[in-house]
Amino acid sequence: MVELKNPVYATMALSTQALHADKHLRETPEVSPSVGVTTTFLYKKDAIEANNYGASQRYVYSREGRPNTTQVESTLSTITEGHAVVFGSGLTAALAILMHYKPKKVAIGDSYFGIRRVLAQYSAVAGNVKVVSTECSFEGVDLVWLESPVNPTGEIKDISCYALRAHAAGAKLVVDATLAPPPLSYPFRQGADVIIHSASKYLGGHEDLLAGVVVSRGPAMAEDLRRTRATLGLGAGSLETWLLQRSLTTLSVRVTQQAKTAARLVALLESFRRCAVSTACHQPSAADLKLGRRLAVVKHASLQLATYGETQHPNGYGAVFAVSFASKTQALFVAKQLRLHSFATSLGGVHSLVDWRHGVDPTSEPTLLRVSVGLESFEDLAADWRQALTALDVHETTSKL
Repeated sequence: MVELKNPVYATMALSTQALHADKHLRETPEVSPSVGVTTTFLYKKDAIEANNYGASQRYVYSREGRPNTTQVESTLSTITEGHAVVFGSGLTAALAILMHYKPKKVAIGDSYFGIRRVLAQYSAVAGNVKVVSTECSFEGVDLVWLESPVNPTGEIKDISCYALRAHAAGAKLVVDATLAPPPLSYPFRQGADVIIHSASKYLGGHEDLLAGVVVSRGPAMAEDLRRTRATLGLGAGSLETWLLQRSLTTLSVRVTQQAKTAARLVALLESFRRCAVSTACHQPSAADLKLGRRLAVVKHASLQLATYGETQHPNGYGAVFAVSFASKTQALFVAKQLRLHSFATSLGGVHSLVDWRHGVDPTSEPTLLRVSVGLESFEDLAADWRQALTALDVHETTSKL
C-alpha cells in the first residue's frame, strides 16, 4: 500500500498542508488534480500485481481505490494528525466504525439524530446492543460516542474528561468533530481514539458534495475500514473526492473566518437578549425591547464557562450556534424573515444558513433555530438579524391592535 502521509509536511501549517500534502502521489504535470472517472484500470503487462500508477500505487477497480480518493486521504491524514478513510457519507462512516469495533454496549450523548438511527440499524443486525448515556457509568461499555461541538447548539464537551473515563473502563472514544474541523480542534490531542467528520459540512464547505471521513490513530484500523468500504461499496465517487480535495485547500481561511464572525454574531445577539432584561441596575429602552425581548436563549461554546475551552479549541470555536424564542411562531417568522441566512438545513458551507431543527428532528425544541455562519461580512449579517428582529416586533405589535 502506498504511504499516504509525507512526513515532510507533518510540522507545517494547516494552510500549507492542505495545498501540498498529497503532492508525492500526483503522477501528472497538472497543478490542480483532475477528476478521474474511470471505473477500471489497466494491468501492467509483465505482472498483474505490479504498480500501474507511479512508483508505489496500484489500482484495479474504482470500488477498491482510485487516485482522487488516495490523494484526498493523504491530505486529510496530514491535517487531522491521523489516518483518514473517506466514505460516501457521514452516516456511512459511522456505520463503518460500528462494524469495526462491534460494540455490545455503547455510551452516547447529545448527538445528531442520524447517528442514533445508524446505531439502531447496527443493533438490529448485531443483536441486543445496549445504549446508555455518556453521563452514566461506563462499566461494561465498549464504545463511547461523543459529539463536540454539539449539534445544534455549538456547545463543547470536555474531550479529555471523557477520554479518561472511557479508557479507565476499557472503552474506545469516538469524537464527532464535524462542527470543529482543523484548525479549530484536534481531538487526538485530548485522547480520542477515532475522529469522525461529515465531510459534507466544513471539510467540503460549499454545499456541493456528500462524504464522510473516519480518522484513526494508526494505520491498521484504516486498512480494515478500507477493506470494509471496498467490500460493501461504501466509498465516495470521483467527483465528490475531487471536490473535497479542492475544498480542503481553503479550509483554514474559511473556517477561521467563519469562527470569528460567528463569535461576534453570538455576542451581539446575546447582548440584545440581556439588554431587554430588567434588573436593579438596568431598565430596557424601547429599542432594547424591540430587538431582544423575544430572544429566550442564545447557545454557543463562546458563552460557556468552560476552563478547557481554549486548550481544546486553540483557534476559536465552531461557527454553529442556536437561538431560542418564546414561541415556535416567532422562531419560524425570524427564519423566514432573514435575508442573508438561507432557510435550509445542513451547515458548514460558505453561505449562512438558518434551520428550524424541529422540522427534521422532532426531538429538537420547536422554538429553536440553528444558525450556521458562512463567509458573509459580520456587518451585513448583523444588519440582517436587526431587520428580522425588528420585523418580528412590528408584526406582533400590529397584530395585537
